[in-house]
Amino acid sequence: MKIKLGFLIFILTVRVWGQTETDSPKMITPTPVFPLGQAAALDLQDHQAQAPVTQVALSLSDLIQAAFKNSAKLQAAEFGAESARSEAGSLGAAELPKISLNGNYFYQTYVPELSVGPGPKEAFGENNNWSAWADLNWNLWDFRSQHDLANSATASSQSQEQQYLAVQRQLRLAVRLAYFQVKIGLEQIRLLGDSLKVAQAQYADIGHQARYGTASRMDLLSSHQEVLNYQRQFVQAQSTLSQALRDLFDLAGEKEPADLTYPLDFHMEGGLPDGVPAPTVWFSTDSVKDTRDELEKEARTPPDDSLPQLQIYAYLADSARFAANAVRSELLPKITLSAQAGYENPDGPILQTVQQNIISLSASMPLFDWGAIVKDSDSKRQQSEAYLSDLDQAKLDLWRDWNKAGDSLRSMEYQQDLNQTAVSETQELAALTYGAYRAGTVRFLEVQTANFQALTAKIQSASNEVEILMQLSVLSSLAGKE
Repeated sequence: MKIKLGFLIFILTVRVWGQTETDSPKMITPTPVFPLGQAAALDLQDHQAQAPVTQVALSLSDLIQAAFKNSAKLQAAEFGAESARSEAGSLGAAELPKISLNGNYFYQTYVPELSVGPGPKEAFGENNNWSAWADLNWNLWDFRSQHDLANSATASSQSQEQQYLAVQRQLRLAVRLAYFQVKIGLEQIRLLGDSLKVAQAQYADIGHQARYGTASRMDLLSSHQEVLNYQRQFVQAQSTLSQALRDLFDLAGEKEPADLTYPLDFHMEGGLPDGVPAPTVWFSTDSVKDTRDELEKEARTPPDDSLPQLQIYAYLADSARFAANAVRSELLPKITLSAQAGYENPDGPILQTVQQNIISLSASMPLFDWGAIVKDSDSKRQQSEAYLSDLDQAKLDLWRDWNKAGDSLRSMEYQQDLNQTAVSETQELAALTYGAYRAGTVRFLEVQTANFQALTAKIQSASNEVEILMQLSVLSSLAGKE
């Protein structure tokens, strides 16, 4: 009879662990939970069990799209790029001729009179005076100063666009890492729940033995302490998961879809361990396989010069170089063409309207400015060199991070094979140890140790599997174009 009971506990453990995350969610039927030794909580648990429990499917792609839509930082980067693009267009238009209209009217109360020889005086003008002109102004030649300014602004706008793309990559990575942190939390809670059910089954079995004198009071208390410890870890893991979920929804800019006080994995709908709070929300996530396949496609191309993190500095260096050339050109002559066509009334002393056309060329050149232009140009050229140095350092940093993430990924992939072996063996060891305890050949302390090793191996395996996705996400954020 003892051997059969131990075998049933082993089958229960294996069956619970054998559930996979690809199982389809079932209809939600909350089950009342009765904490051990807390009969006063029955009414509260009954009330919780009667309330409907929300089920939420967390889609990584949907959360990323929501973050792109709601992120204030990403929107600021987008507006910054649009502003820089408009400024570049404005400076580019300054190279073209400018045409404008202007008019003038004034009334004078006193009109001077002029007497030429004998006879009456003649009015020198009239009370009402007006003029209307069409003006054309064009910097005919400035040794490309304005053109270089336009090129500088264009390069600056391109840098802003790359900044937007870089923020987008950073946001995508942040959402992915937060999502995978939630996934680890859900797995940890599910595994703690499995271990708690095993510990409770063992506690019930030892309690039965204690009533017939085949188990000591010490073993009964030790077994109950193990149950309490798992209950405490279970609730702590729920609190940690609740915080991770709030961080995820905040990052995505989405409202919390349900009460996140006691979140649980939907795989646990089939039966919760005793003594834990009733769930407030069930969560399901994307399958590990589908997510990994997508990330592996994104992460297979090493960094190259097309990365936004590098293009930012490259365009800033170009912008500073063009600005330096534009300032240096101010030392050379500038030729400006002006033309006017319009009407004036009166034409001086002649009281009639006259049509007038004017064309002019002007040239200007600084002779002495205490070195202001040269120093300004040198400053911008040195800034360009500084950006190029930043670009070189950014390349080194990217390759360092790429290699570090790759090393971590290869290590985790190797460890995963070991983890799967450890899970299988510690699971078997826990069942055998408990069977040996029932046979009286080992102490219950060894059963606790074996149970803890089995739980640790499961959590390590599940965490390592999700951490592989995290490293793939880092590689994806650093990957270049195919």
